[in-house]
Amino acid sequence: MVRGLFSAASGMLAVMQAQRVITNNIANVSTPGYKRDIPVYRSFSTILQRELQGDQRQSEVEDTFIDFSQGEVESTGRVLDIAIKGKGFFVLLTPQGIAYTRAGNFSLDNKRRVITPDGYFLLGQRGILTIPSPKVSNLDINPQGEVIVNGKKIDKIRVEFFPNTSLYLYKKGENLFEPRGSKGTIQGSYLIKQGYLELSNVDIVKEMVSLIANLRLYEAAQRAAKLQDATLEKVCNELQIRI
Repeated sequence: MVRGLFSAASGMLAVMQAQRVITNNIANVSTPGYKRDIPVYRSFSTILQRELQGDQRQSEVEDTFIDFSQGEVESTGRVLDIAIKGKGFFVLLTPQGIAYTRAGNFSLDNKRRVITPDGYFLLGQRGILTIPSPKVSNLDINPQGEVIVNGKKIDKIRVEFFPNTSLYLYKKGENLFEPRGSKGTIQGSYLIKQGYLELSNVDIVKEMVSLIANLRLYEAAQRAAKLQDATLEKVCNELQIRI
């Protein structure tokens, strides 16, 4: 009986973990370049193996898988809105070192350096990308990522690729990614679109369906826990009568 209660309770906890992942996706539906997380439950074979080994743990979310699929690219008309068509990442300089992002909503600081909304610097091939011209209207970025001011190339935006993005990158927070260990980058093909933004790849309808399905799973586990509790109470009462 107690084992049944434990199984039902662990199922409820697993669903709550998954629910947090799904609600976070929904909260970031309007975040440029956001990549949705997919909760991954532990497989039955893993549970069975641990059962045979005497491991009492039951259902839980084993991990989260990042969906790196391309989001929709939308025209904004802003000179410093940049989108990558392809699987590459912008390279940023943060106080903690190098980080990567797909969000291309940049602006200029008071020293005319290109920065993210959180103040991190966009890197070019020559270091921090800095615009010398006082007029942003004179700035052009071609499909190869070359930054041209008043007809003169001043730098090229760094775009880097990884051999297996889903395995090599993890979320750091603030819409940033970091590699797992010292993973090398590879060559890849891409196009830069100036005046465009890559939107979140969250499908709000699918996430809402997942949210409702998860709620049904929670309710089922909750009913199982109540049934186990009622059965256990009945057994205890019968034992008291006999004693």
